[in-house]
Amino acid sequence: MLASALKERIRQKQLTIGPIITFDFWAGHLENFKAEGMHYAVLDLEHGSASLPVVEELCRVARLIDFPLIIRPESSVYHLVRKYIDMGSAGLMIPWTERQEQLDALRDGVFTPPKGKRGPGGASIFHNRTLDRAGWDEIEANLFLIAQFESPAGIAKLPELASHDWIDATMLGPYDLSLNMNLCFQPDHPDMVAAIQRVQTESSKVGKPAGMVVGSREHAKFWMERGMHLFIYGEPSFMVRAEARRIVREMQELDAQIRQKV
Repeated sequence: MLASALKERIRQKQLTIGPIITFDFWAGHLENFKAEGMHYAVLDLEHGSASLPVVEELCRVARLIDFPLIIRPESSVYHLVRKYIDMGSAGLMIPWTERQEQLDALRDGVFTPPKGKRGPGGASIFHNRTLDRAGWDEIEANLFLIAQFESPAGIAKLPELASHDWIDATMLGPYDLSLNMNLCFQPDHPDMVAAIQRVQTESSKVGKPAGMVVGSREHAKFWMERGMHLFIYGEPSFMVRAEARRIVREMQELDAQIRQKV
């Protein structure tokens, strides 16, 4: 249920791949991602423009097909965190993690008392096996919570911010990190590589896997060889664009070959 399978993959250090959904919110993508062997998806509401009814529909479809959908909210504030958990997401990825106040809001919005302050409601209630303490404990134990680090200030405080036992993983935000390091966009710059490796090292010290956003086979290989196994890779609109580009070039090559024979 929810992120139980995802959490188990992470515990076993298995390769774990998921796309980020920022522009194209068709629920059928979730079925396709699962069918092709992906393990989760991130719904990006920090930069995306999905309406609340669309978010609720995506969360419901994800639950029905048992495919973890993690929401990246606009920011970590109580009313947003609570709203997206009420919709039945499998967890949250908090952007620009830099301060304890952000994680306090995450805890309060995700967990019911006494651990947090959430008064449950919304569509997720229909997913609960029961509405007693055991039912809420079951739901909360199967949520996947990620702290995303995208600035040197956040990385400096990572050991204390990621140490909470209810944080499941950390995730790099390499593009924003490069901007904040005045290295836009130089993913292979030695200073960038060192900063990312610091996230990986500090995360490991507090028992958390570090995930990475990658955009190519070569980029993924680089970080796999350094021990990473949790990845965000691809966005539906960019996947379509890349495939359209491949098809056009393939057809142009065929056309050129045939014309040479005429």
